Amino acid sequence: MKKIIRKYSLLYLVLISVFFAVNFLGTNSFRSIFIDGDGSGHYAYLPSLLIYQSIDFEEVYDFEKLNKSPDYMGHNYHKQGNIVINKFSAGTALLQLPFFLFGILLSLIFGFPIDGYNIIFQYCVAMSTLFWTGLGFIYIVKLMRTYNVKLVYAWMMVVAGLFGTNLFFYVFVQPSFSHAYSFSLISMFLYFSRKVFVDYEKRYVLIASFLLGLIVLVRPVNLIVIVSLPFIAGTPQNFINAIKQKLTNIDYLPAALIFLLAISPQLIINYLQTGNIIVYGYKNEGFYFSDPQIINFLFSYKKGWFVYSPLFLLLFPALINLWKRQSVYAFATFLLFFLFQVYIFSSWWNWYYGDSFGMRPMVDYYGLYLVVIVLLIDNIEARWIKIAAAVFVFLVILLNVVQTYQYAVGIIHPDSMTKKAYWHVFLKLDEKSEQVISGGDETFYGKLDEEPFFDAYNHIDYFDDGWSSSININWENAYSDSLSVIQNPTDIYSPSFKFIINDTIVGYNNIYVRFNTHYYELTQNAALKAVFVVDINDTIGNSVFYKAFPIKQLPDDVVDLWQLGTIGFKLPEISQNMAFIKFYTWNVEKQTYLLDDISLQLYTYDY
Repeated sequence: MKKIIRKYSLLYLVLISVFFAVNFLGTNSFRSIFIDGDGSGHYAYLPSLLIYQSIDFEEVYDFEKLNKSPDYMGHNYHKQGNIVINKFSAGTALLQLPFFLFGILLSLIFGFPIDGYNIIFQYCVAMSTLFWTGLGFIYIVKLMRTYNVKLVYAWMMVVAGLFGTNLFFYVFVQPSFSHAYSFSLISMFLYFSRKVFVDYEKRYVLIASFLLGLIVLVRPVNLIVIVSLPFIAGTPQNFINAIKQKLTNIDYLPAALIFLLAISPQLIINYLQTGNIIVYGYKNEGFYFSDPQIINFLFSYKKGWFVYSPLFLLLFPALINLWKRQSVYAFATFLLFFLFQVYIFSSWWNWYYGDSFGMRPMVDYYGLYLVVIVLLIDNIEARWIKIAAAVFVFLVILLNVVQTYQYAVGIIHPDSMTKKAYWHVFLKLDEKSEQVISGGDETFYGKLDEEPFFDAYNHIDYFDDGWSSSININWENAYSDSLSVIQNPTDIYSPSFKFIINDTIVGYNNIYVRFNTHYYELTQNAALKAVFVVDINDTIGNSVFYKAFPIKQLPDDVVDLWQLGTIGFKLPEISQNMAFIKFYTWNVEKQTYLLDDISLQLYTYDY
């Protein structure tokens, strides 16, 4: 027992030490916010239910808006009737609950406001993630041991999985996201499911059923983990025998009840909010099952899984190992699950899953992938192959740590990497490389209309009504016709267009804008910091939505050549108090360059 305590104490000591090293030594400033992005939505159940004592998330949403930029659209929440609901389910918050309660206690002791978001709560959420991650590692090792894998290889694989994949990011840098929690629950579920198949006992069935319920409660799509069970069974006989015993002993009845008990918090919340026990929270979001982005999902520079977590390239030789050393059954069942999973995840409307490091939905299943890889490692006999594998893993770990740092400081863009951008910043760690990559078009769910419902052009020589004119005209160089606009330290704004909002589009939440211009740099990268601007004003002249998009994505050495700058983006829901939208470009760093042929088109898209 003492040995076990020491071993697991060491595990948590390592996790805590790495966390503080990453967040104190690995950054230039003291981190005070961990509850952010999607993580704030997963967490929001705790302050809403226990602090505001409400099933309506409007107060949480309003609190979040106070600390956000003017372009914050609150994508975690939406109206369902007369109530604001959370699109995420309550599972992550439930797992964070003990640490949240500890945060309340510490806040009372040290005199911090009980708001759910002070620095104590931020670090309590981070510690919650470390706790669950450590538990996941313990059960991964237990699962590996059921395959008679050497203990040293099992723990080495855990180290590789933590430091050599984007799990590192979701444990230490973005710990409020659900992925580390799902990773832990799925690892535990696979272990107890394995015990059901190789050593059938009713308690294992009930534990696995409860864990499956928690998995669904954290992230409903992860119900697909059950498709991996034939592989976990090891043999078709084990799988069939376990099913027969469940049916013979009627164990499926208590298992079903346990599963329902685990997901019941969400069912109760749904009913209290809407009167229905089943609610689809992802309003205006869904899957494109007829158009999965499998190649992009796995290999693209934007977010490709193998690009940002290349450790899992070992799955290819590991599959061969399953075929030769395990069985055709093991090979086929794992491959079928993997292909099914990739198909499902790559069919999501936003196949790259927004602002994130690497392919984050895959993190949840790293326990399973590490088992498959460790079976390969454990079967390697040739010394030179073991050395080559160790070198590969070491290099992958170095690459992952570097790329995690690059993402954290803004060298790797959160959603707009390309092949050119990736190699432009590859392994660069200097401050000059931060924020040099600009974002691309925003993604939307649905089908864009073929024709815009509104368009406006400014060719400088002539322009549509609504455009302002420019006094700083260039007569010597133009992209089309004979005139262009000079942007310089005294003329930093382009001609602007003022779109008057009328009642016909009030309530629209599906407007997509295409904003274009051609630019001509007289000196290298003069337009690098120039931006497209959209500014929505209300009826009394206050800005209610403001967003800027760089005209140019990457630095280059192109001069004396006309280039196209373009961006596509979504507008927020048009409300009654909005009066007009202003579109223009802004020469932020007051450099000198030319603009010509400024245009914008407004489309709607169908969900």
